[in-house]
Amino acid sequence: MNNLWKKPLAPLHLEYMILNRDLIVLEASSGVQRFAEYPERPLKGKNVCDSFPELIGTEDILIAVLEGQQESFELKSIGRFSESGSPLYFDFYVNVCEIYESEDNCKNHLVVFIQDVTERMLLEQRLVQATNETSLLLSALCTSRNYTNRIISSMADALLVTNLDGYIKKVNRAALKLFEYEKEEELIGKSILDIIDKKFFLFLRQNYDVLAEGEILNNLEVVCKTKSGKKIFIEFSCSTIETETEDIRDFLYIGRDITERLRMQQRQAAQYATARVLSESATIQQALPKILIAICESLGWTVGEIWMPSESGDGFSGNSTYLRCVEIWSKPEITSEFVEIAKQFTRKPGEGLVGQVWITGQPQWMDDIASSTNVIRKEIALREGLKVAFAFPIPGEEKILGVMLFFARDEHPFDADLKKTMTTIGSQIGQFIKRKQAEEALRRQQEKTDHLLLNILPEPIVNRLKQEPSTIAEDFTDVTVLFADIVGFTQISSYLSPIQLVSLLNQIFSAFDRLTEQYGLEKIKTIGDAYMAVGGLPLPRKDHAEAIADMAIDMMAALEDFNKKNNQNFSIRIGIHSGPVVAGVIGLKKFIYDLWGDTVNTASRMESHSLAGRIHVSEATYQLLKERYLFEPRGVIHVKGKGEMTTYFLIGRKDKICSESQELQNLYYTTKCLIEKIEEHLKDI
Repeated sequence: MNNLWKKPLAPLHLEYMILNRDLIVLEASSGVQRFAEYPERPLKGKNVCDSFPELIGTEDILIAVLEGQQESFELKSIGRFSESGSPLYFDFYVNVCEIYESEDNCKNHLVVFIQDVTERMLLEQRLVQATNETSLLLSALCTSRNYTNRIISSMADALLVTNLDGYIKKVNRAALKLFEYEKEEELIGKSILDIIDKKFFLFLRQNYDVLAEGEILNNLEVVCKTKSGKKIFIEFSCSTIETETEDIRDFLYIGRDITERLRMQQRQAAQYATARVLSESATIQQALPKILIAICESLGWTVGEIWMPSESGDGFSGNSTYLRCVEIWSKPEITSEFVEIAKQFTRKPGEGLVGQVWITGQPQWMDDIASSTNVIRKEIALREGLKVAFAFPIPGEEKILGVMLFFARDEHPFDADLKKTMTTIGSQIGQFIKRKQAEEALRRQQEKTDHLLLNILPEPIVNRLKQEPSTIAEDFTDVTVLFADIVGFTQISSYLSPIQLVSLLNQIFSAFDRLTEQYGLEKIKTIGDAYMAVGGLPLPRKDHAEAIADMAIDMMAALEDFNKKNNQNFSIRIGIHSGPVVAGVIGLKKFIYDLWGDTVNTASRMESHSLAGRIHVSEATYQLLKERYLFEPRGVIHVKGKGEMTTYFLIGRKDKICSESQELQNLYYTTKCLIEKIEEHLKDI
C-alpha cells in the first residue's frame, strides 16, 4: 500500500476502509474491527462482505460507484447485538477516491466510512443528521482541511455556509447541482436570499442567539428557487459554526431536496380529501365545492373549476351539446371578474381547454398561458397573473361526465404521477356522480311509487304494508261514513258519450277529492257514480262527524259551481251515518282500503233514501251534530233492511247560517232606506 494511507485522514468519529475492485480490504482504521460481524476475524486482505454481510447483494452498486456511474452509496442503521454487550448501530458511506500507487500509477478505489450512530438511533436516521454532526465538527477538523473538503464534496446533501448577513461563503457540489449552478463562483459572495425564502433567513437571524449556544434547527421545510427560477422544497438543518474571528459565527445550512416527496404527499392528501368529501356528502351539489377546495389547497392551485354538460340548467343532465361552469373556487386575490366570466359562458366540444378534454377524454396541460392560442379567457387570466392551466376529465362508463380545470400563478411541473393522481380523482368523482344519479333516479321512482300507493291507500296503511305485507283489519268504534250519489245518472249517461261522461265525472270527483284533503278525511272508493268517504280513520279524531258534515255541505256547493261552469244540471243526494266499523286491506292483489260493518250499510241506506240536493243523516249522526248544525226533521221513515228509523236533513252550520241571515237583514234595511229616499226624491220632482 502506498504511503499516502499509512496515516489515516478520517476524523475521530469515523472509521474507514479502503477497498479494491474485488472488494478486498486493502487498508482499515484501527476502530473498524469493532463494527464487524465477527470482531475476532481479520479484515485486511479479506472480502469486505465476510465481516460486513450487510453489503452482500450490493456488489453491483459498489462497482458502479467505483466506475463513476453512481456518485456514492449509503447504508444506514446497521445493528450489532450481543448477549453481553450493548447494541451497536452504525452507518456506511461509500465513495470513490484516487490512490497513487506510484507517482505515475493512479487507480480508483472505494473508501468506506463507518460512523457510530448508537447514541442517535432514536432520532431520525437520515443522512442529514450525520452531515450535521460532520458540519458541527468542522472546527475540530481544521487540520484535515483537504480530507474535510473531500467529505463535503462527496456529500449527497446540499451544504451552504453564510455569514451573519446572509452572504454565501461556501457551497458543495450537491448544492450547486440542486440549485442548477455550474460553478462555485456563481454563488460565492452572493446573498442566500437569491435561492431561499427571505422569511426563513429572518427567522434564523431572530434565533441567532439560540443557535450560537449550540442548538440545531432540524427538519425546516423551506421554499427555494433555482437559477432558472423553478420552485423547489428543501428540508434544512441549520446551526452556527465558529469563525476565525472570536465571538463571530457563520450560519451552516445542510439541505435535502424534498420536492418530490412533498408533491407525493400533496397528491395523496388531495386524493384522500376527495374520498373523504365524497363519503361525507349526500348530494353532488354538496360535494363539488368541497372537492375543489380540497384539490386546490392540497396541490397549490389558484383557481379550480368544474364544467359539466347542461341543457336544462341543472348542470348534471349528462346529455348536452355544451358545457357550463357549475362550480368555481379561487383564492382571495383573484378578482370577481374572472369568476363571473366563467359562470356566464359555455363551451362547445373542442372549444378551449375544457372543450378539448370533453371530446378527447384525455388530460390537457398548458405550461405557459401567455404563449397559448387555445385559452378563451387568456387576457383576463394574464391580468390575474395566472401562468399554468390543467384540465382533466371526469369519466363515466360510456361518456365524459364533466371536466375539471385548474389555474396556477406558480410553476406546476406535470409528470406521470400527477396525471395518475388526477385520473384517480376523476374516476372517484365520476363514480360518485353516477351513484348519486342512480340514487336520485331511484328516489324519484320511489316517490312515484309512494305517491301512487298513497292515492290508493292511507299513508299509515302504506307504511304498515311496507314493513309487513299481510292482511290488515282494525276496529274503529267511532267514525262517520258518507255516501254520495249522482241523481238520474242513468238518464244522463244516455245522451252523453262515454268519454264526455267520464270527463265530467272526473271533474266532479276531483273536486270531492280536494275536499277530503281539505278536511283531513279518507276517500274510500268510487263505484260508478257513487262516492264514499269516512272521517275518524285510520287516525282517530273526535270531530269526525263535523268534518264529514262540512264536506257534505261543500260538496253541494262544489256541484253547483260545476253546473254553472259546464252548463249542466247535475244533482246529488248524500247519506251520512256514525258508528263502529272494521277497516283494512285484504287479498293478495289490487289492494284497496275498505270498510265493513252495519255502519257502512246504514250510511248507504241514508244515501239511497235521501232526496236530490239533500244531506240525509241518521239519528246517531244527528246527536253528534245537533249543537252546532241546523237540521230539518224528516220524521220516522221505513228504511230497507233496517226497519223504522228517525232521520234528519242537514241544513248547515248554525254560526254560518246566522251570519248569512244577518247579512240578508242588513241588505234588506239598506235597500229599504234607498227605496224611501228615491220615493221622496220623486215626490219633490
